[in-house]
Amino acid sequence: MAKIRTLDPEVVAKIAAGEVVERPASVVKELLENALDAGGRSVKVEVQGAGRKLIRVTDDGEGMTGEDALQAIQRHTTSKIESLEDLFALTTFGFRGEALASIAAVSRLKIITRKEGEFSGNEVRVEGGILSHSGEIGCPAGTSVEVRDLFFNVPVRLKFLKSPGTELGHIGEILAKTALANPQARFQLFHEGKLLANYPLRPDPSARLAEALGKEVENRIFSFNYQKGELKVEGFAGEPDLNRPNGRGIYLFVNRRPVRDRILTHAVLEGYRNVIPKDRYPVVVLFAEVPPSEVDVNVHPGKWEVKFADTETIHRSVVQAIRGMLEKTPWLKIPEPRGEGGVLRESAGAYFSREQEATFLDSWPVSFREEGERVGTTPQNPHAPVSFLGQVHETYLIFSSPDGLVLLDQHAAHERILLEKLNEDFARGRISRQSLLLPQVVELSSAEAKIVEEHLPSLAR
Repeated sequence: MAKIRTLDPEVVAKIAAGEVVERPASVVKELLENALDAGGRSVKVEVQGAGRKLIRVTDDGEGMTGEDALQAIQRHTTSKIESLEDLFALTTFGFRGEALASIAAVSRLKIITRKEGEFSGNEVRVEGGILSHSGEIGCPAGTSVEVRDLFFNVPVRLKFLKSPGTELGHIGEILAKTALANPQARFQLFHEGKLLANYPLRPDPSARLAEALGKEVENRIFSFNYQKGELKVEGFAGEPDLNRPNGRGIYLFVNRRPVRDRILTHAVLEGYRNVIPKDRYPVVVLFAEVPPSEVDVNVHPGKWEVKFADTETIHRSVVQAIRGMLEKTPWLKIPEPRGEGGVLRESAGAYFSREQEATFLDSWPVSFREEGERVGTTPQNPHAPVSFLGQVHETYLIFSSPDGLVLLDQHAAHERILLEKLNEDFARGRISRQSLLLPQVVELSSAEAKIVEEHLPSLAR
């Protein structure tokens, strides 16, 4: 008996769906891209159960005929390309012809659509990849795609989904990225009938920054642009103090397509080298316009990854664009020396043009102990003994040890001590609290608000 066999079409469909549909946010991403490719100027996203129960995306785009609606749910069917050559001249988000078929294979899918000018619309229903209904229906022009009971026939996939707050956060992040790159369209997100995010029509991406990234970026993020031949790099970068503990504040787009790319991420971090701590990440919105023939988007089923024909040029362009912005911004000016013995300062341009790696000692006043001054040492511990030498810019403490020089951020150390104490008090149920005389208003995104809601019992302890 042969060991190698042809897989059943149903198994093949579910394997393909596993590549495209990772979580509810994956469905939202694919449907948003379809809406934009159809020319949608107003897109409404409705979800229930953080996307597990229902995802509905409605647009006012060109719509489909009944024949096209039936064809759209088949695998490898698309209106975006016709030949292999078209694959290297893409101007649309979609092209693989797998999204709707993959979504339909693991959900209960309904499409309601009507082309402008046609008397009636069309409805198509698919359950677990099997067509259950098709016919005419009255509806407005455009398309509405409804996805119910995601993974109902693949229950094992449900086990890998995170909490509702986390999944809703991913959906909100997808919508924010899409809104940033497409200011010409209006986007709304509803969860359980409640409006969570609203992105009105805007003239350009800069008008969407505070809406998508939060009010904390207002007046703290600056535009940049750089062009070399047909390659264009532009976007917005935050001041060094506007940094985060992870890379979630870095938004990358190639030809308006949101991507995850190591080359671009490394270039962004290289642009900020010596400006922010190594364990912090800047807030950057980067748009790279690359000739379609110079970038391959057919790398990953989810279309998150790309390959550049000339990685060196695009890396260098991103670095130069960001550093050019950093050199011009007023907050980078180095303060004048305080008192005698100040160290030599440099202009921002010289700071970035130096070949050797810079340190904060190059540009900040340093106060060391006077000769003969007694210096205490740390208590005995398992680590090598250290001796206090001095302080830099009232922030870093300098110690010497048998292994070399030790730098300690005194503010971070103090925060760590407070954190350990809070953790201990929380475990014992004795957190101290005090009501504010005037309430402090905290601005939260929809995803952050959902996370806070999930942790209210802990916050109330």
